[in-house]
Amino acid sequence: MSSNYLPIIAENIKELTQISSVQRGWISQVAWSPRGETLAIADAEGIALHINSFGGKPDQMLNAHDGPVKGIAFSMDGRFFASASADTMVRLWEIDPYSHHMKERAVLGGHTDSVDGVAFSPGGSMLASASKDKTIRLWNTEIGIEQAIFDGHTDEVCCVTFGLDGNLIISGSWDKTIRLWDLKAETKGTILGEHDDWIRNMSVSPGGTVLASASKDMTVRLWDLYDAEQGHIMEAHFEGADCVAFNDDGSLMASGGRDNLIKLWNVSSGELIGTLEGHEKPVMSLDFNSNGTLLVSGSGDNTVRLWAIPR
Repeated sequence: MSSNYLPIIAENIKELTQISSVQRGWISQVAWSPRGETLAIADAEGIALHINSFGGKPDQMLNAHDGPVKGIAFSMDGRFFASASADTMVRLWEIDPYSHHMKERAVLGGHTDSVDGVAFSPGGSMLASASKDKTIRLWNTEIGIEQAIFDGHTDEVCCVTFGLDGNLIISGSWDKTIRLWDLKAETKGTILGEHDDWIRNMSVSPGGTVLASASKDMTVRLWDLYDAEQGHIMEAHFEGADCVAFNDDGSLMASGGRDNLIKLWNVSSGELIGTLEGHEKPVMSLDFNSNGTLLVSGSGDNTVRLWAIPR
C-alpha cells in the first residue's frame, strides 16, 4: 500500500492530503507495525488490526482487557505487541511472522491503577509501562516478569518511552515534569524539564536522541537527550497539544491537539511548515509508517484518517 505514495518531506508537505478514513469508537491510540504491514487502532471495542489493508472490517480484533485500552506499542523487531488498559493490566502479545495475527503471550499485573502507556526498548527485551498509580514499571518480555519499579512522580504518569539506544527510560506526568531513568546508572528520576501544565504524550526521534513532548499548556517542546537540554518550544495547539510523532528520518514532526488540527514541523528549525484540517474533534494520536509515506491520525470524532502524497 505504501509504495503508491511519495515519502513525506518538507519540500512536498503542501501536497499531503487525506486519502482514506474509517469510523471507530473512542479512539485512544493508533500505531504502525515496524514494517508498516499492520495498523493497530485502540478503541472502545478493543484493538482493531488492519493487515496489509485499511478500511472495512478489521483483519483481527483483540478484546482481552476488562476496561478501555489506553496505550499500545509494537516492538521494533516485529515480534511483540503490548496493550495497556484502565483495568490495571498490561498484556503482551506474540505476532505470527507470516499471518501477522496475534496471540496472547503474557498478562503483566502489578500496577494498582489505570495503565496509560507502554513502550518497548529498541531490542524488544524490555517493556516499560506508565500508570495512574504514579509509577513506571519495567518488564522482561522474554520471561514475562517485572524487573523494576520507578517511583518519583507526584501525580499520574501519562506516557513513557525509551531513548539513547534503550539506556534511558523517559516519563511524562500530570505533575508537569519529564523525568529520566538511567538504566546504567544509580541516578534515576532526574527531571529533564517541565511544562506549564500536564504532559499528554511524548515521542523519541528514530535516532533516539531527540524527545518531543506535547502538553495541555498548548506547546510542543523538543529536548536534546544527549545534553539533557531543552530545544525549540512551539506554540502548537490552542487549548492543548495531545500527541506528537516523528517521521522515518526524524526531520519532520507531526503534532495534534484540541484545535482539531494536525501540524507539521521542521525539527531542526522548529518552523511550522504545514497544517492539515479535516478532523472535527481533538486529534488524540498520530504515527508515521516506517518509510515515511503514510501518516495516520486518530481523533475524538471517532475517525481514523490516512494522509499521504500519491505518486
